[in-house]
Amino acid sequence: MNNETEIKKIDSTQDVVNRNDILTPAELAAEWKTTKPTVLSWFHKGIIPAAVSNGRVIRFDRKLVAQALATGSANRRANA
Repeated sequence: MNNETEIKKIDSTQDVVNRNDILTPAELAAEWKTTKPTVLSWFHKGIIPAAVSNGRVIRFDRKLVAQALATGSANRRANA
């Protein structure tokens, strides 16, 4: 995992957004019509943010991922 990857720990005191907006890697992959390995690659490259619990459980916030992908897409177009 590279140092630029955004990692947030989840604990019981943290405000949690609507549970329907928290996705597993497989759920996010299905939503974005891609594969689970691609989603995990995006996370490890720092393209999309995720919350990691117990060092292994990865969850994605639907809205934050959409913002990150939209911003990244806009940046790629601007640099083309």
